[in-house]
Amino acid sequence: MNWEAISAVGQLVGAIAVLVTLIYLAIQMKQNTAAVATSTYESTMSGFNDINVVVASTPELASIINRGCMSANELTEIETVQFNFILRSYTNQWWKLFKLYKRGSLEHSEWSIFAREAAQFLEQPGCKPFCEQNKLFSDLYGELEKYKSGVISNFGFSDQMAENEKLM
Repeated sequence: MNWEAISAVGQLVGAIAVLVTLIYLAIQMKQNTAAVATSTYESTMSGFNDINVVVASTPELASIINRGCMSANELTEIETVQFNFILRSYTNQWWKLFKLYKRGSLEHSEWSIFAREAAQFLEQPGCKPFCEQNKLFSDLYGELEKYKSGVISNFGFSDQMAENEKLM
């Protein structure tokens, strides 16, 4: 028996095994990345939906958001607290998306949609004082400046509905 031939065959089998293992690991990493992205997206959408359901199912909160976005000065002291916490909930979601985008976990095409909507929402006259008073999110606000490009979503705010009717 030729030991050199057996050694060569052993090295070839070892190299093939390493190659198969690397291909398997690459497939597993791709599947894991897709699973993490899906989980992140689900988490984000659940966060937004949780806030939206609370606001939509409570006429008082819907009224506070509507009036607050138009002019936060029109709210009572308690309504101002509620309005600020609702804005903080939304902004926390946008902040999470911004951080995921900056870390490379959210594609630019997806981030830009959320960023345009956030910029539109926070551009409402009553939301500007919140942004000025909550510097925690200043990096986010700076990023959103790039995405101010008009209406991407109809939130149903009184002034926004009137503006949309003018465009039609």
